[in-house]
Amino acid sequence: MAGREVPKEHVTKGYVRIVRERLDQTHKDKEIKVDWVATGGHTVPDLLKRVEKDVIGKRPTIVVIQIGCNDARRIPAATFKSGLEELITKLQTEGIQVIQCSLTSVGEKHDGTNKDDPKLEEFAQIARQMAEAKKVPLNDLRRAFVAYWKANNPDNKGAGILTYDGNHFNQAGHDFVADRMLEKLK
Repeated sequence: MAGREVPKEHVTKGYVRIVRERLDQTHKDKEIKVDWVATGGHTVPDLLKRVEKDVIGKRPTIVVIQIGCNDARRIPAATFKSGLEELITKLQTEGIQVIQCSLTSVGEKHDGTNKDDPKLEEFAQIARQMAEAKKVPLNDLRRAFVAYWKANNPDNKGAGILTYDGNHFNQAGHDFVADRMLEKLK
């Protein structure tokens, strides 16, 4: 067996479904449709290949971009930056409002000692700068996660707080991200 399998914690609802249900409850008078087009393991260049068919073709009014952990571990920073700029430009050209998220983390230690923290922070900073340059709202999930871990992970554990394996959200993580998303959609 190659590698150790990590048992997946039972997740009842992902953050997109939570956002959809809460918007349905709070805006019953509006016909709000919330959808997701995520593919695990993808990077910004992968999104660019799919954006016309998977996103623009659906005619959304708002698109939330939440990407970066895979990019930080696989592609050069310049490729991430230029790809993110191209993606946002394509969406804005179609009249779509964009909300840019910074990436989260791979590992839940709050002291900067997760293996990929330097690269992840570099890519999060690119997302922050791109949001500012393209004049789109920023949902800085990386800073929110680190602040949460500082307050709620006194033992500086690598997983088990908002993720079940240091990367994939557990139910608390999905709830946390949904709350941050809803704050930006107000």
